[in-house]
Amino acid sequence: MPSDRDSLAPAASRRLLRSLVVAAAVASSVALPAILPGAVASADEPAGEVVGQLVRAWPDEKQAEEAGHEAEGPLSWVETAAGEAVRVPTEDVEDIPSGATVEVTVGAEVSDEAREDGYDPAREVMAAEVVAARPADPPPAAAAGLTNQVTVVPVAPAGAAKDRVTTRQLVDAVNGPVAAFWSDETDGAVRLGATAGHDWVTTSADCSDPMQLWDEAAAAVGFVSGPGRHLLVYVTGAAADCSYALGEVGSAPSSGGRLYVRAVEASVIAHEFGHNFGLGHSSGLQCDAAVEAGTCRTAAYRDLYDVMGVSWGQLGSLNAPQAARLGVLPAAAQQSLTVQGSATSVTLTPLAGLTGTRALRLTDAEGVDHWLEYRAPTGRDAWLGTAANRYRLQTGVLLHRAGGLPDTSLLLDGTPAAAAAWGRDFQSALPVGTAVAVSDGDFTVVVQSVTDDAAVLTVTPAPPAAAPAPAPLPATTVPGGVLPGGSADAAGAAPPVGDPAGFWAPPYEGGQALRATPSLSSATESTSGIGFLVPVAAAALAATSLLVVRTMRRSGARRT
Repeated sequence: MPSDRDSLAPAASRRLLRSLVVAAAVASSVALPAILPGAVASADEPAGEVVGQLVRAWPDEKQAEEAGHEAEGPLSWVETAAGEAVRVPTEDVEDIPSGATVEVTVGAEVSDEAREDGYDPAREVMAAEVVAARPADPPPAAAAGLTNQVTVVPVAPAGAAKDRVTTRQLVDAVNGPVAAFWSDETDGAVRLGATAGHDWVTTSADCSDPMQLWDEAAAAVGFVSGPGRHLLVYVTGAAADCSYALGEVGSAPSSGGRLYVRAVEASVIAHEFGHNFGLGHSSGLQCDAAVEAGTCRTAAYRDLYDVMGVSWGQLGSLNAPQAARLGVLPAAAQQSLTVQGSATSVTLTPLAGLTGTRALRLTDAEGVDHWLEYRAPTGRDAWLGTAANRYRLQTGVLLHRAGGLPDTSLLLDGTPAAAAAWGRDFQSALPVGTAVAVSDGDFTVVVQSVTDDAAVLTVTPAPPAAAPAPAPLPATTVPGGVLPGGSADAAGAAPPVGDPAGFWAPPYEGGQALRATPSLSSATESTSGIGFLVPVAAAALAATSLLVVRTMRRSGARRT
């Protein structure tokens, strides 16, 4: 990591973690057909059919003027069994799950920002079909008391010279602070260690094709992928146009996977292992002078308390939603409350401790989980009370919202600033004695007191009101009989003038009508791969309109 690795203040010259998170199938047992004839074509010609695993990635800028720049959209590839990778527009395959085996018909090259950033060009998807779902990961084979075995190799990609980093430095980082961190945070469930270290390898691939780079490195050192097996590649600092770090996202700590880093730093190596274990980023949700409403943005990596946030001098402790996602937050250490529950008082002990209730989960009316945790200067969070806390991160109660990839945790700001001050606002703890609405008022949280040992808070749920019964639809006489709601019959009679009773006119936001969007059929269930909007009867709309309005209001408030 560069010497200014701890600097997150506004300055274009200061580097943030650029982590390309690859959501891929790892340790797969599916035998994939090779790329079919015609898959390598000119930029203007259809490229034919490609069969392989769907891989998704989330690229981030090399530099940002402030910590927590806006998150970018994902990139996607289809990787064949032969090691070929064809990049495709994410929007063309967004309804297909990562890791599935797909057969796609690709067309001409398309222009996008990723190509300008140095990635291989993407090809338009003309048709796509799921051949097989991602297989489940079998349990890893134990070796010398380790659950996760790491093969370490430094690599000089095509055209790049080696630097002075040694294999011993990499092995020591893995076996020392990185292994200790993951063992501590999982209470010994993850015990990783370097079981093989190799000298420098030179590849013909560069960082524009990261999967080919990994494949060449694996072949050179005899690495065989599998459950609990990781290939850690160090990419020389002399390589141009490479991500700061890149890690495949597995489904569990036992998945195994590939990763590369460009710095021998415990924080970034531990971060990439987190992706291998199935975690996305710990980012921040910043709203304009509000906790979780109005104009908001998702600020990538902004949870500086957490290893899955930006990589800097401190690793912190794994936050509650990330630990719960991994299944390493003990049941005895957490308490749960739903929106249908009763008001309660909870005493939270420090998250970095080993006793008491360390996290409270709040499940709202839509099933979304919010987590409360208490950060105190103790254990792995002891740095919060020292000069190492250079961003003046607060001790106190933090509020997180659980999510999906790429941001599996969002830190909410308990003392939100106006948008103009977002870049310098790193203080997020909930204030003592102030009522804070969570999830659009589903819960009200008040931190009553905070000491070195505990935080006491009260939480009051607000169950949603039941939707009223629909009003009877008026009858309309038409030729051939009586139909409800002014409908016409087969004789072609016109409906009544004006809005028929029970028909809901959606509100407008920004000049566009809001509407409920039904789920699209999955690629494995649809013969055409296309989802269709199904007309809804007027009576059904009347019965559900209040619920739809509330749901869309929430969605608007959380849009980032």
